[in-house]
Parts: sequence; structure tokens; C-alpha cells
Amino acid sequence: MSGCGSQRRAPSEYRRVAVLGGYGGRDFVESLADRCGGGLTVDVLVSNLAESDLRCHGVPRADVRTLVVPDVMSISRGDLIARYDAVVYAFESFRERVLPISGAELPGSVWAGDIANDAAQLMVWEQAVVVGSGERACAAVRGLARAAERGAARDILVLGGASRNQRTVVDDLPTRLDGVSITVRSHDQLLGIRGRERVEEVLAGALDGTTRRRPAQLVVNATGELPAVLAGLRVNSSGLIANEAGCVSATSHEFVLGPLQHPGVSGGADAVTPRMLARTVAERLGDCRGPWSAVDPFEWLEFRHGAGKIAAPTRRHSALAS
Repeated sequence: MSGCGSQRRAPSEYRRVAVLGGYGGRDFVESLADRCGGGLTVDVLVSNLAESDLRCHGVPRADVRTLVVPDVMSISRGDLIARYDAVVYAFESFRERVLPISGAELPGSVWAGDIANDAAQLMVWEQAVVVGSGERACAAVRGLARAAERGAARDILVLGGASRNQRTVVDDLPTRLDGVSITVRSHDQLLGIRGRERVEEVLAGALDGTTRRRPAQLVVNATGELPAVLAGLRVNSSGLIANEAGCVSATSHEFVLGPLQHPGVSGGADAVTPRMLARTVAERLGDCRGPWSAVDPFEWLEFRHGAGKIAAPTRRHSALAS
């Protein structure tokens, strides 16, 4: 493979890899360095030092830098791809549910991103609730309406949670779309989700303090946009990037280290080990196009995101820490 196995290279042949998060980072980098045999620069990007297991360990045959970025999630995914030959997402989970209510984890409570790719795969529903007031909520409503079974009564309630006198994007939704009835309550809030084994009803509250119960089989969380680093990636409700054996579909430069997600299987039931992924990344690096930008990524991260560089450990420090 070009770019791997040789000890002497031209500067253009050196490969740059970004590892976001600290999940399995040390094992992955050590295995990748063994396979590439040198000419490898790895930047481990974390929000705090506690996330990285490489902060006190050196790796032979690789230049490893731990970069502390105050808000890793704010980094543009496109910028990473432009500056690195490979980008490895090494988080155990990329998000937490932003609905601080009971019942948010029940089956039938999903993220808007879950229905963006294939709303037809959702559970059977007659009454759905979409939570949100922006474009993301509008897109969720349209997706549900398009995928709804024809010939049966379906209705969608939109709870915007907006403040008094605030006009929202969802206020412009039609009252009916593709045969589905749509009710917009842009100022009402979702207070709770109830059900024994799945979503059965929701509790909504109005600005005047009154509450009401409503039957529902599906609740879609469309309260905000995904962070910049996840833009365009398919992320399920457990916060895991959809992937096949660690490879992100439709790209040759992005990988996922950590739990796999398969339809019908809970997150973490299967996993890509660091050594397994290192083999895949090493093979891809052999045919890599190289980053588009010649600027050291640290200079860009320092300027745009306030990144700080942690000094690499000495050989003696590394040996003692091991």
C-alpha cells in the first residue's frame, strides 16, 4: 500500500488522521502505527484531558498530538475532511436527549434525524407529536405526512414551546398535508410522555398553566439542530453514527470507533474494536487522496476554536506510564 510500510517518505506522503474523542484511542493509534510503519500524524481532539487515554503515553512510529478543543462538537465536519486523510469519530455516544421529561426513552420516542432517511420504517402510528418550532420540526412533519399509510386517519400535533407573542416557523404549516391532519400549538410545551412498554400518550401544557392529555404512539424530538461536527451524518436516537463495520457510508475518509448500531439491536450490542478499525483505516490510507489543505490543522484549530496542544510525553515517561 502506498503511504504505509515505508520508513522514508516525501512530506506529501505523510498521512494525517484526526481522532475525535477518547474512546479506545490508544489501542487504535498503536495498532494503526504498527500497520503503517511510520509517516503517520495523529491528532486526538478532546474537550478535556480526561477523555483521552493518550495524554500520558507515547506511540512509537507515530507523531501523536493531544489537542484540547473547548467545544469539539462545534468543529465543522467539512473542515475536518479537508484537513485530514481520515477522520475517526471515537465517542461512545454523540448526544444526550435534550427533552428533560419522563418517558423520553420509551420506544416510539425518536429524534428527527431518525425519520429523515426513512420515515416509513417507524412504528405504526395514528397520532404523532412533533416537538420543535423551527425548520427541523417542519421537515419532520412533512416526512411523517409523506410516509403515513393512506386511507387511515392520521393526525400530527406540533408543540413549539415558544414564548408568548413569539411567532415561529411552524405557524406557517398547513392544516392538512398528504391527507394527514396537522394541528400546531406553537406555544404549548411537552411536559411528559407516558406508556408501559412504548409511547401511549403525552402531557402538554399551555402558557396559562392548563394541561391536557393526548393519545400518541410516536413523539419526534425536533427541538434543535445537530452539532456542526455531525452535519450530514445519520445519527440514531442512541446518539450513535450509523456505520457498517466502522465505515461511514458514502465516504472513504470517515470512520466510527465504538458501538455499532444495527436495526432491531440496542446500541452497544456489537462493537468495532480499535484493532479492527485500525486495519480498515490503514487499508484506506493506502489509496487516500491526501488532505486538501496544506496548513497544519493545529494552526487552524488554535485560531478558529481556541485549541491548546498538550506536550507529547517523553520516551521515559511513556515507558513508566505503560
